[in-house]
Amino acid sequence: MRYLFLLWGDEAAELALPGAERQAIVERHMAFTRTIRNEGRVVSGEPLGPSRNALIVRRNGSVTDGPYLETKEQLGGFYLIDCRDADDAAAVAARIPASPGLTIEIREIPE
Repeated sequence: MRYLFLLWGDEAAELALPGAERQAIVERHMAFTRTIRNEGRVVSGEPLGPSRNALIVRRNGSVTDGPYLETKEQLGGFYLIDCRDADDAAAVAARIPASPGLTIEIREIPE
């Protein structure tokens, strides 16, 4: 079963970190990805660009600049990982490296 892990965080706080600290977060995520792959799980994931560069296209045809959510948290990246079930997905989420304000939303991908 595939699960989508949406990584929500405090984008402003992360961007305010010194470069070395931001790089350390990236390196921890790379190590996490290697570990998950070494366990035989299929994994993909990507960081997302800053929310200030987002474009929002609404069904009425209007286009606005992002970020459009009135929230401190912004979507910063994702993982798509094979897991046995929801409990396994929650255990995997607990291993995702921390970053400022990190909250992980897990969504099952229906087969």
